[in-house]
This record gives sequence, structure tokens and C-alpha cells, in this order.
Amino acid sequence: MSDFVDVVCHRCRIQLELLDAPAPRAAWWKFLEDHDHHPVELLWEHSEARERIDIDYIVVDSDIEGDPSFAEYAGDWPGRPLALQPRPTARAVAEIVERAFAAGDAHGWRAAPADAVAAERILRYMDFAPPAGEPVDDAVVLARLAAVEAALEQLRRASAEPVGEHFGAFLNDVLRALPTAADLPPDELRAESGPLAAPRLWDTERALRLVQHFLTTRVALR
Repeated sequence: MSDFVDVVCHRCRIQLELLDAPAPRAAWWKFLEDHDHHPVELLWEHSEARERIDIDYIVVDSDIEGDPSFAEYAGDWPGRPLALQPRPTARAVAEIVERAFAAGDAHGWRAAPADAVAAERILRYMDFAPPAGEPVDDAVVLARLAAVEAALEQLRRASAEPVGEHFGAFLNDVLRALPTAADLPPDELRAESGPLAAPRLWDTERALRLVQHFLTTRVALR
């Protein structure tokens, strides 16, 4: 089997490379079980559909912290119950980020001097890459929620500053897609969590991770 063929479930945002070895074969059978009746796609080396893969996708056996190995995915991967939950907020933000990347690639994004400064300040409050299988208790849930709320506040502040037209529109679009503090009540999130994070908390964290990636690679000075 080619080393450059992957199977992807676009509903669950999980990507698995197809390799002819015991652990990858076991992961493939588990993938079929997990994603039965889901819209899956085979991606060849030069498939245009690879452009649809973003950093919200879980890539089995990647070097990204929190992504499962072939053996973990084939076995009792603790993150499976959360990873297979829908992530509507992350999907909405992914579309906004993809449009912004496309505008930059087509030279349709005009940067302003204030953009990078605002992005650097936002990034001081962003470090979102929580693995799906990370166990949580009430204290962890509240700490992660506080980090989310701090990042949302920085995005709101930046949107009110004299940043460039395109960056301002990006921030406004992202804020409309992201939940407000009222949408993430602490008591409800604690009740919905355990042993893994509440799905809507993890969804929001994944969405913020997409924003973090765009700011780091396209807007900030770093």
C-alpha cells in the first residue's frame, strides 16, 4: 500500500495514514468501526482535498502532542469519546481561518501596522492544544475555562482597536462564531465534564487553537 494514502472522516475530523503493518492495519479496522456510515474519503499524495485538512483534524500517529499512535487508536484510546463528538464551533472558525489564509495567499489581505502588535498581545493569552484524552476534575475545568475567557476578552479588546480593515473583519467574524461567557456557564461545564472535558469546552479550545495558528503564522511578528 502506498505511503501517501490517507483515509479521512470529515465529520469527526480524524485522519489515518494507510500503511501495511500490524499496528496501522489494526487502526484501520478500528477506524472502520468508529466511522461506519460517516462521510470518509481516501486522499492520495496529490489529492486537492488535502487542502481541506486543517490543524483541528486529529492525525493518528502524528508527532502532535495528544494525537494517538496507531496502537492507541486501535486499542482503548481514552480520547475517543470526546474526539468523536461534533465540534461545530471549531468547524465554523476553521472556515473563517481558511478564508483568511486564502485571502493572504491571493494578496487580498492588507495588513496595518497595528495588526501585529494586537496579535502579539492576544497570543500571550493563547496556548490551546488540549489532548482529547486528558482527564479533568472541577479545578482543571475551571482553570481551562478561565484561560478560554481570557483569550476571548483579548479578542474582543483587539476588535475595538484601530487595526486594519481585514484583520478587524477577521476578529469580528471569529467573535461571532465563538461562544460568549454566558454560553459557557461554569456549573454546567463541571457537570458535563468527567473524566474528560465537556464537549463544548473542548470544542471552544480547538476553535481558539485555529485562531492561534493563524495569528502565529500570518499576523504576529514572530
